[in-house]
Amino acid sequence: MTDMNNGWLKQATALCATAGQDYLDVLVDQAGTAQPLQQALNQINPPLRWFELFENTPEAATPEYSPLVMRLHFNVSSHQRWLEQLIEHFSTTPRLTLLISPLAFDLLSSHLQALSQVHWEEQTGLLRYYDNRVFPSLLEHVLTPEQQAAFTDIALFWSWRNRDDEMVWKTGTWNPGRHLADAPEMNRVSDAQVELMGCISDAEMLMKEQATSTLSREAHFTDCLAIAMRASKSGYVGDLADFRD
Repeated sequence: MTDMNNGWLKQATALCATAGQDYLDVLVDQAGTAQPLQQALNQINPPLRWFELFENTPEAATPEYSPLVMRLHFNVSSHQRWLEQLIEHFSTTPRLTLLISPLAFDLLSSHLQALSQVHWEEQTGLLRYYDNRVFPSLLEHVLTPEQQAAFTDIALFWSWRNRDDEMVWKTGTWNPGRHLADAPEMNRVSDAQVELMGCISDAEMLMKEQATSTLSREAHFTDCLAIAMRASKSGYVGDLADFRD
């Protein structure tokens, strides 16, 4: 493993130990991957717990693209090797998220699945929070405080690598005294929230069109997102590269 990947795993292991957990939950976005992971998961012995977020959803017909949540135990050598392989393979992509959660695996899985599905007017859609290019902006700009809590209440920590390959740890708000529903309601999003989600995608496109050597990738994205949000607020519908305040 690279030093950066080894350091990330060591931090996760230490935080799990502090929390009294011998396992780590891992969320992988399979969109764009060359080889789905399900077959390899079925060959791991002893078996590990894993779940497809698309199961029993409108997207169930495409399991090869389904985000997967897995529970990996540090004291099981095959789980540890798989964890190291996942980190080594996905760490430089926006497709890997670590969770430190005290929830039972089935409860955690049901919450993660519910959080991926949203209602907008009479339509349903995906909330791609498992893409690390999207997740931080959703929390900061799009979701209501109640919707944000639905993510933070299920974990002690969320962690990912940002556009500059830096480790990010988002502290959760899990409370052992708080009751969590077994089947969370699907989030409802407003027109304004859908517009803001579009701004995130527009900012990613603008980053590709306007290269810079003076800013970090995270700073560049922040600037591009600010432009996209100002353009949206002003009703601008042209090419963002041509937008001026």
